[in-house]
Amino acid sequence: MEVSCFPWLARLLAGDMDAAVHGLSHGTPDVAELTRFATAHQLGPLLFRRTDHPALQAMLPNSLRQKWQETYVRQWLAGEKLIGQLHRLQQAFSNSGKEFVLLKGPCLAQGFYGDLAQRKYEDIDLLVPARLARPTLRWLNKEFKFPGGGLFHPLLARLTHAKSGMMGDLGVDLHWALRVHPSFSIDEARVWKTRQPFNLPGAGCAVNVMSNEYALVLTLLEIFDDISRLEYSAKGFIDAFLILHTIDSTMNWPGFFARRKTERLHRIVFDVLTMIVELFNARDVLPALTANLAQQGPAESRSLKIMLAPASRLNGLWSYRLSLYDMPRPISALHLLISGPLRTLLM
Repeated sequence: MEVSCFPWLARLLAGDMDAAVHGLSHGTPDVAELTRFATAHQLGPLLFRRTDHPALQAMLPNSLRQKWQETYVRQWLAGEKLIGQLHRLQQAFSNSGKEFVLLKGPCLAQGFYGDLAQRKYEDIDLLVPARLARPTLRWLNKEFKFPGGGLFHPLLARLTHAKSGMMGDLGVDLHWALRVHPSFSIDEARVWKTRQPFNLPGAGCAVNVMSNEYALVLTLLEIFDDISRLEYSAKGFIDAFLILHTIDSTMNWPGFFARRKTERLHRIVFDVLTMIVELFNARDVLPALTANLAQQGPAESRSLKIMLAPASRLNGLWSYRLSLYDMPRPISALHLLISGPLRTLLM
């Protein structure tokens, strides 16, 4: 991954056009580097809109911006179709007396990127109350032929957080938890208590989404999972940066970190947040977060070390995960050895 693009991207996403123009004109990054980065991480839709500035347009080849525009239009059309499918699904839930919280995808795109087409997504993620997951899966199987929970769902629910399937041509991930692991316990009651209505263009009515706080928590956990599998991409990092840029000045950061300690997520969240600030060189862009991170403890990020040290990645992955889970290492290691194969068997 070409990490040199991230500091420039931070200026662009924060709306500092003078800095973005200066960086690109001085080769940090150069156009070839930015082109490779955008192609590798499918950032065409985002960069098409964000580089809509005369000075940036003058430095970027017309053919490149044309390609970005085409990906933007394709994502817009795909998003419009998906929102229509989501509306019909929401009506079915409502008519049967059920509810869900919409995660990620279109609500991140509209809420933090600025419109439905700037972020790539191809399916929808729904959260239902954990206690109702099994009957909801049965209902979805009956109504939409979605894969049912099966006899082993109670065991599966302790090993993973969601089940994936198709409803016609719509891909759906049905979550009963944001994440599941014996080392932490996310406050499900607070997730549901702090949900809020959100208006998606074309959805017909408001949908429930998570609070900004838990949208950030979920994004950070996904980044941690992706780095643990060496499957990370720029999209997750950009999600986190845009959420942070939106909430930095209004978030009660001491309260945020206190709640993560209660949920036993502090190590993971602190490490990944430190990585985001370092990766984007965003201390001045995220001043409140940066100040509060400094109060939490040493600022070396294990996540960033895994990304920047290719030769030691495989050797370091076990240590990375075990050091950030808030439980004894032997128990964490045993869980890692057993849970993966068992989860695969039950899915």
